[in-house]
Order: sequence, then C-alpha cells, then structure tokens
Amino acid sequence: MKRLLVLATLVGAVAYAAPNVTPELAAHLDGVGATELVRVLVVMEEQIPQDRIMALTDGLTRNERRVIVEAECSRLAASSQRDVVAFLEGRASSGRAADIMPLWIVNAVAARTDRDTVEVVSAMPGVAYVHWDKEIPVDLLQDVVPAFEDEIAWNVTKIRAPDVWNEGYDGTGIVVCVADGGVNYNHRDLADHMWTKAGYPNHGRSFTGGDPNDTMDYDGHGTHVAGTVASDGTAGSQCGMAPNAQIMIAKLGSSDSTWFAAWQWAITEGVDVITSSWSKKYPDYPAYGLHRAASEKTLAAGVFHTNSIGNQGNQTGSYPIPFNIATPGNCPPPWLHPDQTLREGISGTVGVGATDSGDNLAYFSGRGPASWDKERHPQCAPYDDYHWSPGLGLIKPDFVAPGVNVKSCDYRNTSGYTLKSGTSMSTPCAAGAVALLLDFDDALPPAQIERALELTADPLPGQTKGTKVNHNGAGRINVYAALQFLKASTGIDLKYFRAAGLEDRVRLAWDCESSAYAGFNVYREAEGDAADAGRERVNAALITGQAPFAYEDRDVVAATTYEYWLEVVPTTGKAELFGPAPATPGLKKAYAFALEPSYPNPTTTDATIAFSLPVGVSGEYAVTIYDLAGRKVRTLDAAASAPGRHEVVWNLADDGGRGVAPGVYLYRLNASCGSAVRRMVVTR
Repeated sequence: MKRLLVLATLVGAVAYAAPNVTPELAAHLDGVGATELVRVLVVMEEQIPQDRIMALTDGLTRNERRVIVEAECSRLAASSQRDVVAFLEGRASSGRAADIMPLWIVNAVAARTDRDTVEVVSAMPGVAYVHWDKEIPVDLLQDVVPAFEDEIAWNVTKIRAPDVWNEGYDGTGIVVCVADGGVNYNHRDLADHMWTKAGYPNHGRSFTGGDPNDTMDYDGHGTHVAGTVASDGTAGSQCGMAPNAQIMIAKLGSSDSTWFAAWQWAITEGVDVITSSWSKKYPDYPAYGLHRAASEKTLAAGVFHTNSIGNQGNQTGSYPIPFNIATPGNCPPPWLHPDQTLREGISGTVGVGATDSGDNLAYFSGRGPASWDKERHPQCAPYDDYHWSPGLGLIKPDFVAPGVNVKSCDYRNTSGYTLKSGTSMSTPCAAGAVALLLDFDDALPPAQIERALELTADPLPGQTKGTKVNHNGAGRINVYAALQFLKASTGIDLKYFRAAGLEDRVRLAWDCESSAYAGFNVYREAEGDAADAGRERVNAALITGQAPFAYEDRDVVAATTYEYWLEVVPTTGKAELFGPAPATPGLKKAYAFALEPSYPNPTTTDATIAFSLPVGVSGEYAVTIYDLAGRKVRTLDAAASAPGRHEVVWNLADDGGRGVAPGVYLYRLNASCGSAVRRMVVTR
C-alpha cells in the first residue's frame, strides 16, 4: 500500500501532497513555480538484498565481482525503471523533464522535473519514493579547514609509508579514483601516473552536468587530495603515500545523484580504491539509506572506499551524536572489530578521522558513534540497525590518519605545494595506504585490508593498542605494521564461511586463502539457548584435508536457528575464530521459493543445484547455466513445476556435451512464482 508523505504549514494546512514524496522535497516544491524544474531521485521499491549480492560474489576476484555486481544491478534497474524512464522521456519532449540519468548502484532514476511530473511519477507502480536531489554548496561538502605553514610532508613518514616502499611496494598497478572537485592532472608530481583510457582524454570524467571531459580542478581541494594519495616528489616534496599508484578522476557535482553516477562509473572502469573527501551532513537531510545501498554495492564489487567524516567534531550542539559523523563515512565498514559487539550490517565505506603530528585527535574530527535508527532519522530507511542509547551504536570513525597541516600539491601551477587541514586530508592518506597493501596483494578483499589496518593501528594518547573506541576508531593507521600483519596472517584468512539450513541438517562450507593450517573446528550455539548450553563444538575430531571444505551438522532441531563459528587452527601460532554464520534447518518443508548455493563450490567434477518451489506454483520451471558474459551454456533442467525441494546435477558440460572451461558461471532458476540467480566457480 502506498504511503502518503505530506508537509504541513505551521497552521496545519497541507502545502504540497503527493504519494511517496519526502517531506523535504514537498516543502521545496511548495515554493517553486509550476514550470520550474527541480532535481529529484526517483527511488525504486525493488532493491537487490545485500545477502544475495554478497553470495554471488564471495570468493571471486575483484574483476569477477565487479562484472557480476554491474550485471545483476543493471538487469534489475533496466526492468524496474523501464516505465519511469519512458514516462520521463515523454515529459522531456514538452520541457517538463530533463537530464534523465538511470542509476544501477541504488536502483534510482535522477532527473530534473516540474511539480506535476513529481506527483505523477511518485504514484507509479514500483516507485518507493521521490527524493530531493539537492545541490549543496561545495564548501559545505569538502571537509577542509585552514592550515598553518610547515615545510615537510610529515604524514608520509608518520604512517611509515617509506618503509613499505623499501620492501618494493609503491602502489604500482593500483588505480585510485579521486572522487572530488577535479584534479590538476598537469602537476609534475602526478602527470606521469595519471589513469589513461581511450575515450577519456583528461584521465577521467566529470559528473557536474557540463563538459564530461572537463576534469580540471578549479578550487584546489581535489589536487591536494590526489597529491596525498600519489605525489611522487618530482617537483621537490614527497607528499604521496603510494607514489606510483594511478589517479583516476571522477569530478563530482553537488547532488547525490552525481556521486552515485561517479561511483558506479568507477566500478565499471575497473577501479581498485575510491577515495572521496566530500560528505553530506546532518541536519541537511542526507540520503543516508541511498548512500548505504551504494556502499553495499561497492563492497560486493570488491572496491575499498575511504571517505571523510566531516569537520564538525567540535560542534556537537549543531551536529549531535549519533549524526555528527557525515555520510557516507557513517556507513558500516567491511569488517567489524571485536570491540564492535553490536554486530549488524556491513558495507564498503570506511570513515576516516584526523590527527596531528603528535598523534592527538584533531579538534574538528567527527565524533562517534553513528546510528542507523530510522526512528531517530527517517532518512536511514530502509536500514534500521546499530541503535544507540540504548545500544552501542556503530563505533566511528573506523580509524584515523594524519590530517592537520598536511602538505600536498597546489592546483594553481604545476610544481607548487600548499597546506590544508581536515578529514579531507586524512582520508586520501588512508586511500594511499590501501593502494600500498593492494600492491603487495591485489586480490585482498576489503574486509581483509580493513582488518589489517585496524588491528595494527597505533593507539592515540590514552587508548589501549588493539582497541576500537569512538572518536579515535582503532587508532592512527600504520601501513608498515599492516603489511607485516598481512604477510604473517594470509595462511588463516578465510575466503568465505557459509551455513545453509536444509530439511534435516545444516550444511557449512568454507575456504582459506592458503594451506598454512592444521585443521578446523566447528562450534555452534542455539538461538535463545534455553538450556544454557553455551557454544559447543560440533565435530568430534579436527577437520583436515584440502580446500574447499564442507561439513554437515545433522544433530539439529527443525525450525531452530543456530549460529556457527569456525575455528581455524594454524600450523604454528594461535587459533582464530570466524563467525557467526546463522542457519535454520527444517524450514524448507514450507516450500518457499528459494535457490540454494551449489554444492560443492568451487567444483572440479560436478555441481548439485537445489531449489524449492512453493505450493500453488504452475507452468514450467527451468534451471539454466550462463557464463559471465551472459551467454547460455546449458539448459540444465526444464520440467513441469511441482511444489517441494528439488535437486539437479550439472556435469560441467555445455549443451553440446563439451566440458566447460574453468571460471565463474551463473545459474538461474525461472518459474512462474519468481526467478533467482547465484554463481559457482569451476576449477580443473
């Protein structure tokens, strides 16, 4: 049932009313003329759930992940946005709409429309709501404050970047997208390692609505940021953390839609790291929910996103906790620190605070915690987690980096430098550190990088090493320590750990990054734990063998939810616990529509695909295998639909009986009651 969102005047009269129009947009439309075009985002009801998109991409390379994320999100956007786009294009012919831009990263359509068009489109089937795509003055987006004169780029040595260079890692081959106000790509410290690709003569793209090739910086912010990532010292000062990383430019506009367009473009173009020192602040109605949805897609694509958190840490009266941290830096990180005992959703954006040269927290650095309580702030919807007071909230920032009196490239010439302060300056420092770690191992997923940076960070004064607390996060990053951590820990880091409830058992599956393990133990705990049994070990003997692994727990009670943990026992050193992975056996008997993970996955010989069809299903169903390019490989099963759980086996051959090549394949279930898609990996 459609909601009706309205805004009333002080005397109670309705000023503007339309189905599913946010109060902020309604208030704005009340003050504009009937023919004036207003920037809006038409957000669709249907969104890809995070657990689905993560299941599709678990264990894949970054390139495979981005291909799947774009393909799945684009497919949904094309089908769900079709009528909205056609309607807006029709209105555009009479001047009542313009600048129509479909966005797959949040499944929304950006456009400029008149009042009547907003009213009509908000009531169209499949539309969740229409949001004001407000343009914010650039100086309110950039997280920079005045700085004072200095002579050296002290931040480079502070996080021990030169020690990482000495080990042979300087960011070579890593692409960092600077999503900002443009970059002076002619600066001598940057010119020879700018990202290049045919069709992009100026090393990126502008999303401001003007010339898409105008990526030049006209206010100095973006050039300073880019220099902190990758200045190589050619003009005299070494300012960059990763001096050989490639800088890709995404020149932002001041509205949300331009940011989403920039991020999805960067993902499509193969970026490794996104860094943005622009943020949206409370109380100016940030589109929190849309930013988190975009961040989830970034994570699924395997892209690490560092973002500033604002410079309002000393203004908690105007910017109260838990909304002092600006978005998208308030989104959950890709890995949750053990001190984050309230463990809920994750995403791909890391919020970075700022410190001075003495490792003191900057007075302006944003203060945590953050919260995604939609009762406190409706713009958080549909997310409703990390409640605070009562509740822990979400510890923020995630970590801090040097951000006071930072020296970097000046946009006004090709050889100058300038000083700036702010979380705008600490954020690219972190992005450069990520580029160094990816130079060491470009297959590292965001969660593994975040884990290394947080667990090895140097504590701020009064903080205990290894802890994560509000305001400080996990401490000030130490990229050399993070590198050593990764070198020592790759033997026990998981690619994935999953649990699936079947009719009479729970199936667990996992894989490790390398073979430096002695074996594994599985632990579980029943939800509620009425018997007070606590966490118990499931397996009688240490689980050993070759990856990937699978284990079935048959000692379960139907319709009971269990949480499982996996203990990885290394050949030397201390064991480590991963989890929880929840599962509920026995629910398949209800025959809800479902497509299960294939088993085993990865596979070398064959793959079992299980699915369930509900009572009342009609017509035929089909299970079809596709490659990543969308080409059909095999129609595996097509038959009359019947309720219940079904299994089919693929022998890894195409329709002609030829064995398929190793790689990633998608399998899709189509039935009258719905469709679903998952992926599997074939190895030989």
